[in-house]
Order: sequence, then C-alpha cells, then structure tokens
Amino acid sequence: MIRINLLPVKELKAEVARRRELMIGAISLGGVLVLIASMYAYGSYQVSSLERQLNAVRDEIQALNTKTKEIGELQKRIKEFEGKNKVIEDINKKKAGPARVMESLSAAAPTALWLTEFKETGGNLTISGVAADNQTIAEFLKTLGNYPYFSNTELVETVHNEQAGMPPRKFLIKSRLSYQPLPVRSVKPPSGPAVATPAKGSPG
Repeated sequence: MIRINLLPVKELKAEVARRRELMIGAISLGGVLVLIASMYAYGSYQVSSLERQLNAVRDEIQALNTKTKEIGELQKRIKEFEGKNKVIEDINKKKAGPARVMESLSAAAPTALWLTEFKETGGNLTISGVAADNQTIAEFLKTLGNYPYFSNTELVETVHNEQAGMPPRKFLIKSRLSYQPLPVRSVKPPSGPAVATPAKGSPG
C-alpha cells in the first residue's frame, strides 16, 4: 500500500515563510559583514596613510635637525674665523703702530722744533726737544693732541736752553700712547714743513 504524506496548506506556507526569513536574515547578515569588512579595510587604509604621513614628518624633522646642526657648526666656524681674523688684525696694527706713531710725531712738529728724546714705558710717553720759542712748543702740543695715537697730552716744563748753538727753549711733554688708536680726530697741520731729528730710544 502506498502512503502519501500531504502537509496541510497552512504548514506549507509557514515553512516557506520561515525559509524566506532565514534567507533574508542571511542576506542581511552578509551585508552587515561586508559593511564591517569595508569599514575595517577603510580604517586600515587611513591608519596606513597616517603612518606614512607621520614617517614623512619624522624624516623632515630629522633633515631639519641635521641642517640646524650644520648651521650651528657653520656659525661656530664663522666665530672662530672672526676671532682669528681679529688676532691677525691686532698683530698687524701692532706692527704698523710704531711706524705710524713716528710719522705722526714728524708731521706734528713745526719747522722751528726738534725732538731730542722719545721714551715710552707701558703706554706712558715722554718727549723731549728744543724749539725756537714757546709759541712753537704750544703749536706742537696742540697738533700732537689731535693725533689718535696720543691722549692726555700735556706740557710738563719749558726752560731756557743753556747749550750754545741750540734753539733757546727746551721742553718736556708727557702723553698716553696707544699703537691701536682711537677714531681719528681732525688734525690741523703745523705751519711750514715738518722737520724733526731722529728721536733717541725706541717705542716699546
């Protein structure tokens, strides 16, 4: 005998509905999973991009640090060069100083005045000489004080010269001497050509 199992119509419809709901649920779940996967992939891409940007910024900072260090070393070398250059300039000034001092003395001396002695110790200078008169000595003192190598220039004494055949006035002048002069002041040349005998002694 053959049996035929015939489900009621309502149960059949219920089964179809359940299967449809399961299919819809599966599709929805799949869509959610795909969305989550897409969001994860996008987030990973952003993180990777940010990491690349961060690495680029770090590289730039490192390059800037290197340049800053190079600039610092360059500035240090410039300062060292400037220091050495100043030393060289000072040496050159000291070498040229005595010759320029003597040139200044010769240029400051009026026609009727002669230097007989020139002594310098620790920057203290004494000048002895003879002249035709006190006015000539005063002119020399004034002119000498205008030269940048001499400061605090003053006449210590002027006396009658007893030595026969020599100009009638003897004088002694004191001053502060600097081989590295202050800024040049206005100098008025003495009247007539400058004449001076070789000075005794030498600047220290």
